[in-house]
Amino acid sequence: MAPLVDAHCHLSWNCSLTPNALSSDHLRCVMSTNPNDWETLKKVEGVRKCFGVHPWYCHLFSFDENLHKRSHYAKVLEWKDDTEFESILSVLPEPVLLESYISQEFDPQIDAIGEIGLDKLFRLPQNGLYIKSSPLSRIRVSMSHQLAVFRRFCQLARTEGKPVSVHGVKCHGLLYDVCSQELMAHNINVCLHSVTASKETLKRWIKHSNKRIFFSLSQCINFKDPAAGRELVQMLPQECILTETDFPLDKYKNSELVQQLQYICGQIEIALDSSIDVPQLIYTNFCRYIESS
Repeated sequence: MAPLVDAHCHLSWNCSLTPNALSSDHLRCVMSTNPNDWETLKKVEGVRKCFGVHPWYCHLFSFDENLHKRSHYAKVLEWKDDTEFESILSVLPEPVLLESYISQEFDPQIDAIGEIGLDKLFRLPQNGLYIKSSPLSRIRVSMSHQLAVFRRFCQLARTEGKPVSVHGVKCHGLLYDVCSQELMAHNINVCLHSVTASKETLKRWIKHSNKRIFFSLSQCINFKDPAAGRELVQMLPQECILTETDFPLDKYKNSELVQQLQYICGQIEIALDSSIDVPQLIYTNFCRYIESS
């Protein structure tokens, strides 16, 4: 029997579990989104490890070692209220030089690049970054900076021959263009996690996928409306469907995460054909996605 697959999951900022406690009978592909969760993830065994910088944390990274803190954040953030900017600036850390982070932390043994991507809706929390619940500010990270960080990790994926796991919110046309240029043209496998693109945009991805574009579905996003989720499944190539929780492993019981994956598989089975062994289908797809190199 094929194991269940969680193709996109996380660790929380302050992961309280020991690395051994994160093991499971089902297959887990764990994202890193910032230096904090990567520090924990790189010590974990028995999971597929991914290395990246999420767009929600990309403002913490700089391309210019000569920029001091104020100059960096003034360059990469967009705001209208100077008082609000000063408040955010006071709680933000010193920026990290992205090239140094990659050279010091990237391990060629990692399985994929992720989570990376673009997010047009994202606003910084008032505490500067997602560590714990905080009201949102009106400050955004410039799309030019998001693009620069995203492209750098796409280049890393190309150089190392690694698949990528991609986040995209309200900018799917731009996301497609960048992936087409930086990844698809170079035969790099791409996973669109909890994909929320329009039908027209999805058709564009599918048309040019060449079985290298994968669509990972979560209960909390894609099956919030089960009927809409099943309709999405019917649009997608069966050989490119994956399952995920998109949840922090250390904040949920293993049984809760398994239940989510079983639910998604059940909905996929209803949408396709009851004779299909969905866990086996998903496992086969995942192996092809992750072992592209």
